Amino acid sequence: MFRTAGIIIGSIAIAASLAATTASALELKYLSSWTPNNKGTWGTEQMFMRMVQEESKGRLTVKRSGPEAVPAFEQLQPVGAGVFDILITHGAYHAGTTGIGMALDGINGDPAKRRETGVWEFANKHYQKFGVTTLAFVPQGKSGYQIILRDAVGPDGTLKGRKIRGTQTYHPLLKALGASPVVLAPTDVYTALEKGVVDGAAWPSVGVVDMKWPEVAKHFVQPFFGISTLQLFINTNTFNRLSAEDKKVLQDIGRKMEETIWRDYDKMAMDEIEGMKKAGMREARLSKDLEGKMGSLFAEGVWDLAIAKNKAEAESFRKLVNDKGMGL
Repeated sequence: MFRTAGIIIGSIAIAASLAATTASALELKYLSSWTPNNKGTWGTEQMFMRMVQEESKGRLTVKRSGPEAVPAFEQLQPVGAGVFDILITHGAYHAGTTGIGMALDGINGDPAKRRETGVWEFANKHYQKFGVTTLAFVPQGKSGYQIILRDAVGPDGTLKGRKIRGTQTYHPLLKALGASPVVLAPTDVYTALEKGVVDGAAWPSVGVVDMKWPEVAKHFVQPFFGISTLQLFINTNTFNRLSAEDKKVLQDIGRKMEETIWRDYDKMAMDEIEGMKKAGMREARLSKDLEGKMGSLFAEGVWDLAIAKNKAEAESFRKLVNDKGMGL
C-alpha cells in the first residue's frame, strides 16, 4: 500500500513538474514563407520545431504561422520589428530590402566552410542591420533548382518567348535562356500554370510533386542547377533576452540543420525526379551549349543582383568569397 501511494505521489510530482515546465515555457512566434505542402521546406521546418522542443527540454515552444498571416515577400520587416520572433525564408523573398541573401546562392554551400571562412558571419552581420540575427543559412544540397514547363522545349533548345515564374534570383538566368520572368508567390503558381498565365516555373529541386504542379506542367528541365540557401532568423531583441543556455540551444540547432540538410538534400532531389516521372512529367533538355552554362549563368546572375542592390557591401562580400576560394 505504501509502495502504491509512493508511486502515485511520485507520478503526481512528475506531472506537476511537466505542467510547470509547459506553463513557464517561452512561446516563440515563428513565421514561414511557405505552406506545409511544400516538401522541400516543410521537412526543414518540422526538424527545427521538433529540435527546439526537445533540445530546450520544453523551455521553448514554437507557434507557427505562414504566408496566410503575412505574404511571403513582406516578412522580413515584421520579424525585424518583433511582431514575430523567428523567420524561415529565402533571400529572394526580400530582394527589395537587400540583395546579400540572394548572393548566398552563388557561394560554395559547404556549411562548415561557410563558417570557417567568415562567409557566414559576413552575411549575419549584414542582416543584423534589419533587426534579425542568423540562426542558420541552410544550403539545400548541390542541386538546388529546376525549371518546369507546360510544354516541351522547342527545337532551338531555348526558352525563347516563354513566360516563366521566378523570384528575382532566377531572373538573369531566365533571360539568358530567352524567357521572360514573372514574379508570383508560391501559392499563385498552380493557378497561373493551369490558366496559361505563365508557361513554366523556376523552383527548388524538391517540392514540385507535393505542390501538385505535375497536374498543370508536364515537363521538367534537367540538369538541376545552383545552390538554394534557406535563411533562419530570430529577432535580435528576442535573442538577446534569452538565457545563455537557450541562445546556445538555438545556435546549435541552426548548425545541425545546416549540416543535415546539406548531407541529405541531394537524395531528396533524386527522389523528386522519380516522383515527377510517376506523376506523368517528362524530362526536357535545353541546347548543349545552354545546359553546360546554367550553373555559371545562375551564380553570376545572383551576384549581379546583389551588387545592383548593395554595391559596396556586395563587392566586399564577393572579394571575401573569392579570396577564400568559396566561389562557384
